[in-house]
Amino acid sequence: MEFDLFVGIDWTGAQPARAVAVAACDPSGLVSPVWPRDRFWQRREVADWIAAQVHAGRRVLAGFDFGFAMPWVDGVGYLDGRVPDVTDMFALWDLIDQASNHAEDDFAGAAVHDPRLLPSFWVNGPTPAHWGDGSTKRRRVEVVAAETGAGTPVSLFKLAAASKQVGKASLAGMRTLRRLRTLTGDRLAVWPVQQPAPGQSVVMEIYPTLFRKQALGGVRKITGRAAIVGALAHFGCTLSPDLPEQFDDHIGDAIITAAGLSRLGERASAWNPAGMTRDIARREGWIFGVGA
Repeated sequence: MEFDLFVGIDWTGAQPARAVAVAACDPSGLVSPVWPRDRFWQRREVADWIAAQVHAGRRVLAGFDFGFAMPWVDGVGYLDGRVPDVTDMFALWDLIDQASNHAEDDFAGAAVHDPRLLPSFWVNGPTPAHWGDGSTKRRRVEVVAAETGAGTPVSLFKLAAASKQVGKASLAGMRTLRRLRTLTGDRLAVWPVQQPAPGQSVVMEIYPTLFRKQALGGVRKITGRAAIVGALAHFGCTLSPDLPEQFDDHIGDAIITAAGLSRLGERASAWNPAGMTRDIARREGWIFGVGA
């Protein structure tokens, strides 16, 4: 598949959103940070920026670093069976948006405390009784990632992992993706729920750790030019000059993701990974590159 722009996006569920980072790679392999208008990106601004690229006629492949959906348990559904009418990813996004009480900038803090959601989360303290062995708290792709050495994604429901608030980031991200679909209409496909048609842009879930392991052989974060230049070379990419000598790991993850996507997007196996069924695709989604 051919794209005009490969975009890596590091995310946050915090309010205000002060850790969002965006980078873009063009077809020549040149990777550049995309700086916000002000000091920090707002989540809505990221959706607006991608929509603007799409409406300008660019075919975009954009990877977001958060979970696109919750685990689905056969015979039970989402959220331990409390939302029986919610049966696919897009309906789940509607639920999260409604439960977020119209919070600004797609913040979803209120959703965690919604009675339909809260009982499934591990908010703090020791392992809660409802957690069991944790098997129903992970999506199939998270299990496959661990089994194949791609990494060990944290469960969306584990908010007790203070340094990895994947859950809050994912809930906010679902609101942003829902907004982005409204802004772009049929010009955008959400992979793997939708397989892209000719001319469509695509958004997908990514896991920067996977690209760092591929490029560096380890999971350490990248915060300096020398390290990022070497990592980009693994993907046949180069770095634009407008990046300082030192930078935070958020922009580091966005840059390595943009470069990784520019190469991974060429692999047919990445679009149809082993272990992903149609039902898993529409209910739980998949991390691009896992099982490829």
